[in-house]
Amino acid sequence: MSIKTILLHLNNDPQLESRIETALNLAALHGAHIKALYTIAQVTVPTSFMGYVPPEFIEQSKVAEEKQAAEAKAKLEKLSGAVGQEIEIVVEEGYAPDLINEHAVAVDLVIVGQGDPDADNNMQSQYIADELVVSSPRPVLVIPYAGEYKKFGKHVLVAWNNSREASRALHEALPFLTVATKVTLLSVNADEDESYATDHVIAHLKRHGVEAAFKAGVWPDIKVGDALLDALVDYSADMLVMGAYGHSRLREMILGGATENTLAHMTAPVLFAH
Repeated sequence: MSIKTILLHLNNDPQLESRIETALNLAALHGAHIKALYTIAQVTVPTSFMGYVPPEFIEQSKVAEEKQAAEAKAKLEKLSGAVGQEIEIVVEEGYAPDLINEHAVAVDLVIVGQGDPDADNNMQSQYIADELVVSSPRPVLVIPYAGEYKKFGKHVLVAWNNSREASRALHEALPFLTVATKVTLLSVNADEDESYATDHVIAHLKRHGVEAAFKAGVWPDIKVGDALLDALVDYSADMLVMGAYGHSRLREMILGGATENTLAHMTAPVLFAH
């Protein structure tokens, strides 16, 4: 398994340049092509307009979005040109998660940003990540809004509970695991001994050239998501891999507790697969 096409979501938040650098480094490492998608949200009419939408409001909104798209495009072209990276850029209008998922069917990895709670566009950024981790046809790498992540994945922590979601995430993460110097499968607050079943997973990874270790930890009175984030620090890991739990029903996001908590408080890049 390898990464040959990366779909990078572009928007106008302050962390865009950092995400571009992340994508460029991954593309260089895996010899991948980058497809960048800027999504323009449809104009939202303020309730104060009471049904009447001034034409100038629509025009001003359109001009502002086009300007932001051009700025994001210019940033990517400048940074990619400096390292000779092949890219293509697409600008489309509509509901961002739907547009991203349409393009994701023909890529190996989707990269998006975590919403910054203090940013003006947080609601837009947050719902994109929240929905994609459980709706994307391909694995989603979410980059935290705080910090720089040009290079990461030296020690990869895998949230493991012998579930379908965990297995899917583990296998989607193989391109990262095969180049990591250390891989740890971590079971959090397990109800029973999982060592026998996990032995087969460790042996399976070894056939892929991945030397992984298994650890089981107990964090009393702490949510699984918090335990995973604590473990990143405790084990000096710089990337988390986990299955995403939840579903999207009639646009009402229902995320599992660990998934929701990790998305809100991540301190390292997280690869999600559902």
